[in-house]
Amino acid sequence: MKKFRLGLVGAGRMGQVHLRAVAESAHVEIVAVAEPSAAARAALSPSAFALHADATTMIDAGGLDGILLATPSHTHLATVAAVAARGLPILCEKPCGISAAQAAKAAAIAEKAKIHLQIGYWRRFVPELKALKDRIQAGLLGELYLVSCFQWDETPPATSFRAKGGGAFIDMGVHEFDQLRWLTGQELGNYCVAASKTAFADAVPEDPDAVQLLCDLSGGGNGLVSLGRRFPVGDACWVQVFGTQAFTESRFFWPPSGEAVFFAALRAQLEDFARAAQGGASQGATASDAIAALVAAEAATQALGGQGKSEV
Repeated sequence: MKKFRLGLVGAGRMGQVHLRAVAESAHVEIVAVAEPSAAARAALSPSAFALHADATTMIDAGGLDGILLATPSHTHLATVAAVAARGLPILCEKPCGISAAQAAKAAAIAEKAKIHLQIGYWRRFVPELKALKDRIQAGLLGELYLVSCFQWDETPPATSFRAKGGGAFIDMGVHEFDQLRWLTGQELGNYCVAASKTAFADAVPEDPDAVQLLCDLSGGGNGLVSLGRRFPVGDACWVQVFGTQAFTESRFFWPPSGEAVFFAALRAQLEDFARAAQGGASQGATASDAIAALVAAEAATQALGGQGKSEV
């Protein structure tokens, strides 16, 4: 069977991760890469795929079935617009812009161009989390008291990235907000935030090293989002669910096996995107999901700024 041919826009950290993830796919391949940095292009093998300095040149060269967008978040909207104008389906890394307004514009552009726009919330493709979602939806845990989602990184990203990433809630927390909505089928509101006051030489005021958020779930329970930039155990994500009938914990991304889970989920997401781009059903996140996650992230950031509540 012919593989789905992807053009990758952005060969930075996440672009490199996707290149590794897709290598073992029997259904999808990256055949071209657009990367403005000459140094980054030089680090790639020209024999593996065609290299271009920008997305439009890559697309105009032809031979692509879809685009994987892995550029910095603040460039997502402009790149979605450029790709959509050429009629190709897009898998955009989260969060699809750095504001709900940008995500909404991207969604409108894709709809007008009649192209498939999917957002890279890869946790929807982790089997352990899909099984947890099924248990919750089947009522096997009872009514939900509290769903706690944790994302703690071993070390923070570069200070330059943190300064432009929109803060912890937009850079990291959108994953948790999307995960809360997806797992529970409920909406979020009434945010209360507390941030750590620890200080390091590379600290970024608008991006605390650790921040905790408590919110209401529309079904009557609560959600907790815990984000951290320095976790000696290593990069980790986990979920705890407290229900009226049972408690469960899923350390779905935990050292030393977290990377394997991550790469498998990314590969499954790419293959899901390929099916959807060709008219099939998708299990991935939509532009509407991206908007909802960013609405929550913006409200949380507002609450962080006031160190109090937001009624959004």
